[in-house]
Amino acid sequence: MSAIFTKYTYISCLFAILCCLGCRQKSTPRYRIGFSQCTGNDDWRRNMLVEMKRELFYHPEMQLLYKDAEDDSKRQINQIKELLSEKMDILLVSPNEATPLAPIIAEVYRKGIPVIILDRKAATDSFTAYIGGDNYNIGKLAAEYIAGQLGGKGRIIEVTGLRGSSPTIERHQGFHDALTQYPGLQVITSLEGNWGPRQTREAAIRNQAAIRQADVVFAQNDVMAYAMYNYCREAGFRNIRFIGVDASPYPDAGIDLVSRSILSASLLYPSGGKEAISMAADILAGKKVPRSTLLQTVLIDNSNVKLMRLQIDKIQAQHHELEQQQSLLQEQRRLYQDQQHLLRIVVTTLCIAFLLGIVLIFILRTNRRINHQLKQQRDEIVQQRDQLVEMTAKAQKATEAKFDFFTNLSHEFRTPLTLIQAPLENLLGERQLSSSQKQQLELMQRNVSRLMRLVNQLLEYRRIESGKMQLKVSESELAVFMIDIIEAFKGFAVKKHIDLRLISRQPGIKAWFDHRLFDRVLYNLLSNAFKFTSDYGKVHIYLEKAENGRDAVIIIEDDGIGMDESTLAHAFELFYQSRESEHKGTGIGLALTREIITLHHGSVSVKSRKGAGTTFTITMPGYSDPFTSEEILKETEYVNVINPQQNHYMEELENTIPLTQLPVSGKEHHYSILIIEDHPDLNSFLAGFLNEQYEVFHAGNGTEGLQLAFHHIPDLILCDIMMDGINGIQVLSTLKKDIRTSHIPIILLSANNSEEQRIEGMHHNADAYISKPFKLKYLQETISSILSNRTLLKEHYIAEPEIRVNTNNSNKQDRKFVNDFTAIVEENLGNDGFSVEDICQQLSISKVQLYRKVKQLLNCNVNDYILDVRVKKARYLLVNSRMAISEIAFTCGFSSPAYFSTVFKARSQQTPKGFREQIYKKNEG
Repeated sequence: MSAIFTKYTYISCLFAILCCLGCRQKSTPRYRIGFSQCTGNDDWRRNMLVEMKRELFYHPEMQLLYKDAEDDSKRQINQIKELLSEKMDILLVSPNEATPLAPIIAEVYRKGIPVIILDRKAATDSFTAYIGGDNYNIGKLAAEYIAGQLGGKGRIIEVTGLRGSSPTIERHQGFHDALTQYPGLQVITSLEGNWGPRQTREAAIRNQAAIRQADVVFAQNDVMAYAMYNYCREAGFRNIRFIGVDASPYPDAGIDLVSRSILSASLLYPSGGKEAISMAADILAGKKVPRSTLLQTVLIDNSNVKLMRLQIDKIQAQHHELEQQQSLLQEQRRLYQDQQHLLRIVVTTLCIAFLLGIVLIFILRTNRRINHQLKQQRDEIVQQRDQLVEMTAKAQKATEAKFDFFTNLSHEFRTPLTLIQAPLENLLGERQLSSSQKQQLELMQRNVSRLMRLVNQLLEYRRIESGKMQLKVSESELAVFMIDIIEAFKGFAVKKHIDLRLISRQPGIKAWFDHRLFDRVLYNLLSNAFKFTSDYGKVHIYLEKAENGRDAVIIIEDDGIGMDESTLAHAFELFYQSRESEHKGTGIGLALTREIITLHHGSVSVKSRKGAGTTFTITMPGYSDPFTSEEILKETEYVNVINPQQNHYMEELENTIPLTQLPVSGKEHHYSILIIEDHPDLNSFLAGFLNEQYEVFHAGNGTEGLQLAFHHIPDLILCDIMMDGINGIQVLSTLKKDIRTSHIPIILLSANNSEEQRIEGMHHNADAYISKPFKLKYLQETISSILSNRTLLKEHYIAEPEIRVNTNNSNKQDRKFVNDFTAIVEENLGNDGFSVEDICQQLSISKVQLYRKVKQLLNCNVNDYILDVRVKKARYLLVNSRMAISEIAFTCGFSSPAYFSTVFKARSQQTPKGFREQIYKKNEG
């Protein structure tokens, strides 16, 4: 019912919206005119804008977007780009300077937007039209007027506008061209006023001596002429006439200054605002317009200034009246639109009411049916809820049973672990043990202790989770309590040169906690800090009061490897292990830490950044209010707070010491093995076990393992899969793809016994996959079998010189030389230009050394060896491919089929064709 009601309501509202939209008249303008003004801070520019707005009254379909650059070319370029982004239909621009504005004007024009340039020109032909005064004629009229006033003789000072703008250049040119007809008139100096009064005054001050001699000052606009008048009046120069350009109808502007006899004359410079809007309307209407429109000028002096003022006042009055009429018209239009909207709203409301009536009738008819369906659904939901409650109870019971089983099983682990630990301690006490036996027994003892600690942590976590852990808290001074714990780590700190400090920022800081539980928190956090801090690092413990003044705060800070964001987010989750960590744990310690601190009504947080260290902050209650009376230790009660688990933490820390290389054996081993295993104990044990039979190299991670593999080229590699950084699968793939190591058999070791993991390992060409735990005898026989089979295969199928001759007596450097030499030859078999010089260059030895070395180790000539290898490859292709004999010749690096046939016959006693036919006959038979 709700869906049907919503549907019909939606239709009704949509109908109403369409009615409202249909009744609205289009009041938004159709066209957007962008106007970029070089500056708007003078009367002439303001008059241009007024004319544009006045003309826009007759074009309501157009909207003006105005930008003022304030005499800044860079700013004007950015403003034009902003107008582009605002989707303008036409651009009006008065360039600040001709050259800098040319590229952006051309870019707008290339985008298909018409461009009208006003007043000042730009150094580009990419525009639609130009509107402006005849600046050249203005300069010429000014010169002729001055000649008439001075009788053809006198001294003139010219004040120019912005250098580089087109009005400045054209007015100056027209002025000086006209003066050539009056040799008695002399321009004694030109000042740069940059169109403004301040710059004009500064230029006048610098040229005071020249101004003193002047009869007339001609300024290229009225603003600069007025500035020169004010300066000369202050300096006491009375007999100078001033002529300007613009003749703007504003106070202190051209016409006003002429009427007050401040200026002798001003040349009217039409702004072109009206013409610009009119031309823009024609362009947008598709009409053809002239490319250049020059506006006529007139000289205004005391003979016609009154008439001009009367005309201007009349125009302004008409403009004011026009504005009032336009405002009244807009008000009437708004009133008419409001009435239309109101009418449409009333009609729409009636339509909606009619449609809603239909919907309500339909709803009443379907209400009974829907209510019946809802009742059925409610009954089904109640039934499902009862089933869920029953299932939840069963699941909770099953979960409790699993947890109980898990707890009981953990208890059962302690007995066999104790039976393993006790005999180990007895055996370690024997004096007849050899060094190797003692090391193996100590290795077993460390791992038994670690298993015992994990079982205890699991049991404690389960007891806390099930609410069976009983606290016995008492008030204690933290500094005194922590000194004993820190002492346990001092030996390890000295060994690794780690700066270990306890810093108490206020004396006598106390907290309420259970000694036997809280020391496990501190042991775990300090153990982690030392584990992840490299040599010469720091581990600092700070004690301070919380902001509330009651709680105690413990901060454990190190500058170790830190944690990435993913690890930090899951730091306190049970059984979480980071793949990025160098030392992997079980994921129990921090989870147990959080549970113990939460049990104490405290809090723990961590801050860390990869490579920048880690900081744990613990807040513990400094008062007894959160604890019940049963949780507070009575004076008569005694609790043993000695924690034997500290030895386990210290043993684990000792176990993080990096691997050391095995002592060099005096025996000369026939085969070498590389062990890549990130667990230090297992790595050392395997290295010690295999050291008697093989030359052993071992690495603690994938990166180091790859380096050793490429350096030593071992005969076999044992590689763990789950390693930090580069894992075992990546190591396997890298080695199998490199020609130097692709022949080396690789055995993968992994605690993951899943079929998917085995398939992935074999997919990357592993030679064997052994799951942990494994029997040493099986590992030993697997290694021996692989090495023996490789030797038999080489002798039977390849019988290459490096296998037949002197291999058994060669040392590591010789074997490396042979591997590098054969790899270079294999890589260049298809290169018919390959020569002995190429081998010498890649091996960085001389030709004599190469021949001597190959003769000594392989008992053959270098060229003979290359030909033998090429012939062997050719035999393979003749048997196993359908390539033509000529193709095989070029593939194997022979310069021509004839030469290939000669060499093949010399080494096989038959031609390539005969060899192939013989093979085909055998296969058919």
